[in-house]
Amino acid sequence: MTTAPRRTTRRAAPALGIAAALLAGLTACGADPTADDITPKALCGRTVDPELLRSLLPSGEIKAKQESIGDPMNSRCVVSVNGSRTLYVDEVRDQNYFNVQKEIPVGPYPQQSGTSGNAVIADGRYVSMSPCPKRGSKSNFVLDITLSVSPDRAREQRTQLEKFATAYRPEGLRAMGCGT
Repeated sequence: MTTAPRRTTRRAAPALGIAAALLAGLTACGADPTADDITPKALCGRTVDPELLRSLLPSGEIKAKQESIGDPMNSRCVVSVNGSRTLYVDEVRDQNYFNVQKEIPVGPYPQQSGTSGNAVIADGRYVSMSPCPKRGSKSNFVLDITLSVSPDRAREQRTQLEKFATAYRPEGLRAMGCGT
């Protein structure tokens, strides 16, 4: 009868060692960044601030895909989180000048953006027009960023969207052949 408790004790010691090793392994995995924690530093060839991007998106795996519109004057980048399309970045160059706030229905509660003279921020959408001098004196660049989120979330994220767009615009200008 004394051997049975020893066998249990001997089996328990290795089992405790394995459990401790597994627990340590799980803790170590939790410290490493996973796909859910990684925010890209570029979207469709444009450098972005990962913190500004992350502030707009739900947690999850982020993937960006350039969608061809078939025209070199247009660019569309679609950002998905866990397979759901969440953010759209549309860029158009060689546009004639127009007043964005008067000409484009941007969405709920539009107002002039403080980011440039011809920009509008609304719940879930930002649209701006900037000169594209490298393409000619009458050429303009339009940046149109849309969040696909609930109305409440869109309202909460206006400031983050505006900050992201402000940081993104110089990259878009450069990539579309408008800026330095």
